[in-house]
Amino acid sequence: MNHTITHHRMSDTELRKAIGTLQGRADDARRRGAEDDASRIERTVADYRDEMTRRR
Repeated sequence: MNHTITHHRMSDTELRKAIGTLQGRADDARRRGAEDDASRIERTVADYRDEMTRRR
């Protein structure tokens, strides 16, 4: 059986929403003392922000 992998490119609106949501989760993780989780989430936020910058 063959599988096809497709990648969804998020729209600018989806990226902005994801950035906001993930930043809130990182803040929450930090408040709970989960520094590793917060750092991991913030790396994803940084990647998304870089993607937004490349699109302009």
